Parts: sequence; structure tokens; C-alpha cells
Amino acid sequence: MKLDKFVLAQNMAFLISIPPESNLAKLLSFCLATKARVNTSGTEILKITCELMENPSNLPYWTQDVMGLDLDYSSEEWKALGEMGIKDAAEFMAKIGQELDSLNL
Repeated sequence: MKLDKFVLAQNMAFLISIPPESNLAKLLSFCLATKARVNTSGTEILKITCELMENPSNLPYWTQDVMGLDLDYSSEEWKALGEMGIKDAAEFMAKIGQELDSLNL
């Protein structure tokens, strides 16, 4: 799949618009800390991520699945997971929904 410059610009604008202390920023930081095996397709990653969006209460299981994509649970991944401060997965994901709704793009 080839990403064009406009898609990259859209994604960059989205990231810049996110307040750094938000749950959304914490979730994206976690995503950036994770690594996938070389043979893990973007389609597979998109599938499991879409499943999270459909079933936000599965966040604890999703984080473990994503951390395990490279068969290595790194200290960076554990740190990013801890910084998410998840006490209630449904509440955490509901807040992300509110944050997404309030973004002004």
C-alpha cells in the first residue's frame, strides 16, 4: 500500500491536534512503543485495531495482543501501558470517544 503525501499530512495534522495529556495521546504513545514482527501485515494490525473500536471493553486484551505482536514484551511497551493509567477500560475508551468528538480538524 502506498501512502501519498496528503494522507501523511492528514495524519500529521490529526496527531498535532491531540492534547498531550489526553487518553488518546496516551493510547497513541502506547501504539508507537509497540513493534510488530516483520511478517505481520498492516491488514492484520488494522483488523485487530478495528475490533478494539467495535469492542472497547476489550482494551486490556487488545493491549496484550499488540504487545505480543513481536513476541517480545519490551520495557518501553510496559512503560507506555503503565502511563495510560487504565483503571476502567470502558471509561478510558469512552473518554477517547469524547476526545475524538472534540477535535477541531
